[in-house]
Amino acid sequence: MSINYISFYLKYMAFFYIKPYFLFCKNIIIKNYYHNSFYGAINKLYLKSTTHYTVGIIFYIKNTGGMNMSSSGLFELNSENKELLCQVAKALSVPTRIDIIGLLYQNPLSVQEVAEQLHLPQSSAGVHIQILEDAGIIRSERIIRNGSVFKICYVEKFLVNIILRSSSPSINHISSLEIPIGSYTDCYAEMPCGLISEDSFIGTEDELRSFYLFDKINAQLIWMAKGFLEYKVPNILPKHKQCKQLSLSMELCSEAPGYNENYPSDIYLSINDRSCGHYHSAGDFGARRGIYTPQFWQSGLTQYGKLVTWQINQDGTFINGEYVSSLKIQELMVELKSYIKFRIECRESSKYCGGINLFGEKAGDYDQPIILTLEH
Repeated sequence: MSINYISFYLKYMAFFYIKPYFLFCKNIIIKNYYHNSFYGAINKLYLKSTTHYTVGIIFYIKNTGGMNMSSSGLFELNSENKELLCQVAKALSVPTRIDIIGLLYQNPLSVQEVAEQLHLPQSSAGVHIQILEDAGIIRSERIIRNGSVFKICYVEKFLVNIILRSSSPSINHISSLEIPIGSYTDCYAEMPCGLISEDSFIGTEDELRSFYLFDKINAQLIWMAKGFLEYKVPNILPKHKQCKQLSLSMELCSEAPGYNENYPSDIYLSINDRSCGHYHSAGDFGARRGIYTPQFWQSGLTQYGKLVTWQINQDGTFINGEYVSSLKIQELMVELKSYIKFRIECRESSKYCGGINLFGEKAGDYDQPIILTLEH
């Protein structure tokens, strides 16, 4: 839904209920409805006219930063710009100005036409319009009509975002991305190897060609005796921000014939072609069914893994909180790249080459795919 359908949708005497909060536009009583139900309700918003000049105000309060007056009709305000915030609030505090906005939302009008339709002295209408214009809510243009100069007014801002919480540079912000395990962009696998979705095998077991099928995107369990999976994902770091920590979280275990809970494997991770150390998996776990193991997947095979998290920050590289490498976040050069590349690998040259099982959100013990998190 575009901004123009939901934004500053001006209706006078309109009452709309957004459970459990509400906004009664007549008195411009603004309740804080920063609530998930609001986002759903906004897509099914129906407003009933109760007067000829039906005007309503939606103040969409959300957690974003900064202030921007864009030409799209979006007006963002925050407490860091107190003067502008107060100016806009003052401009909207008089019911007559709300009536004016409602008229202008329907059609651009001259000051004289506004005064006539609202039964106001033209001088009073001019003062109200100037206050709204100074606040950036409406704009005006001077045109010549029948030899006379008229000031024609338009609604400039349709949606007002008010951010009441100021940001602090000392607080880290987090951006995260869920990555389907089957979204790898390159791979190599030696048998035993294969992939399954939530309800069936993908391709044929022990055939590398199965790893290139389009259905791989639906994979919920991928296994191989040795080899790698490589991913290229969008860089979700906001522009002009510095990455302070990168985390990758996934469910892993070794790959043994059937299963073997005492079957060690060294599973390596590299990010942007920099080695981030290896996780030592104790075994291939199958003595009980995994919490999210697909029903068709028989017992006696791999069932679940362990949740493993790599963290790279200014202090080095950690696996599940344990220091493993001196590699620091600056060396990944996240800020300079349009994508982030990482590789999960079992190397033949490692001390314990015991294979890999990688679990998606619908297999194993954890209802998550691979999760990338950036702190900035």
